[in-house]
Amino acid sequence: MPLSTSCVYGGLLRLLGIPEVYIRSGYLVVKPLVTEVLRVIGGIVYDIHGRRVGQVVDVIGKVEDPRFVVKLEHRDLGEIIIAKHEKLYYQPPRVRGKDRAGR
Repeated sequence: MPLSTSCVYGGLLRLLGIPEVYIRSGYLVVKPLVTEVLRVIGGIVYDIHGRRVGQVVDVIGKVEDPRFVVKLEHRDLGEIIIAKHEKLYYQPPRVRGKDRAGR
């Protein structure tokens, strides 16, 4: 059963992008389908079935054509994800509030 973008695992899942390259050291390069790429760093990545795949750790490439670097939970996942060529989803990272100690 494919994943809907409703509440799963305590948060809203959003479309991340399409996997392009698997690096054997345990990373996946993903072509983004989102516009605000910097807000995705630190987000948890899921496949179309809602299984946790990894975490977005970096954005690389040109400003006009960026790519996400996803650190995979398990190295074996990379080959499977590339072979299926399915869209990936992410749960946005939690935004921490301002430090209130100085009030």
